[in-house]
Amino acid sequence: MRLTSKYWMMALSSLILVGCSGNKANQTTQTTSEKMEEKQVVVSNSSSKTQETSDKENAVLFDEHEYTYDVVTGATQTTFGSTPPAIYTKEEKMKKMFWSNQPPLGLLEGYYYKNEGLFQGNNYGIVEVVTDPKTHDILDVEFTEFASDSYYEPKYASANKRLSDYAFFQADNTRTDETLVTVVNGITFLEQQMRDENRVTGDFLTVKGSSTSARAGFMPLAEQMQDWIREPYENKYFGYAKEMSNGLIGRLQVVTTNDKITEVKYDEYFADEPEKMTEDALKPYYRQSKYYSLDYNKATKNEFINFADKLTEEIKEKQTLDINNQELQKHPSYQTYQELKENIDISKSW
Repeated sequence: MRLTSKYWMMALSSLILVGCSGNKANQTTQTTSEKMEEKQVVVSNSSSKTQETSDKENAVLFDEHEYTYDVVTGATQTTFGSTPPAIYTKEEKMKKMFWSNQPPLGLLEGYYYKNEGLFQGNNYGIVEVVTDPKTHDILDVEFTEFASDSYYEPKYASANKRLSDYAFFQADNTRTDETLVTVVNGITFLEQQMRDENRVTGDFLTVKGSSTSARAGFMPLAEQMQDWIREPYENKYFGYAKEMSNGLIGRLQVVTTNDKITEVKYDEYFADEPEKMTEDALKPYYRQSKYYSLDYNKATKNEFINFADKLTEEIKEKQTLDINNQELQKHPSYQTYQELKENIDISKSW
């Protein structure tokens, strides 16, 4: 069965305490009814999001991989701390598992909303929503989760679970042998439902074995935004991402507040599959990003982080995307940045 824009749902009673954006982060918790059902679904992005801009129509493309998931209508029992017997060899398992770090490709513009807070285990969650300026329909939802400062595996303390090698850490554990999913699968599946169904409230299906973050963190944080995202807002989002000739994806994101640049993110994503990249030295970092890959930055002494931080500081300070800093121009990523920023016009109004 293929599920696209509509998903089978079941009512879920819950008690929710959420952290508010703009206030001191509070612990986010959620208790669910004990009744839970499971089913297997095949999911894929049936279509891209298309935005009509003043001069053209631009398709925003999402990950098109087809997934088969065991999904649930409630929180699943955690197996944290257990070490069940292995079902597969590492090689067999990696052939069966797949998750994507691909950001939306193309030009994405709209009103920008953000909520964040702590949830179970002192992990930190961020929910970002971009809506169409004319219809206020949801164009994109993006979840980010950072591990707690005291995470039991020191390497991943404060790490970005989505764009570091954290998902590989999960895949290496025999606890995922049965479900064959990581936290990234849980995140992207929930994002897709919210996009396709144009809502952030109510119950959603979650991936069995990767439902804790979705139900205890992201769903409560997103639900709190239900009224915000239907009204025009002072924050505008301009994002552009494309696959480069070396197989990596370059991504530039800019947020303006009352037409002043307030947030900038520049990153390069390693491909979902190593063979798509032309540089052998980069292939071990597949499904991660340059900014958040722990191993890549250790090997390169944070040179990309330093470049990206300096670049974004310059943009915010000078309030322009036209940066001609000679030091930055020497970095190999500067040309990629130049290509991306040519597609963004932050002076655009709607």
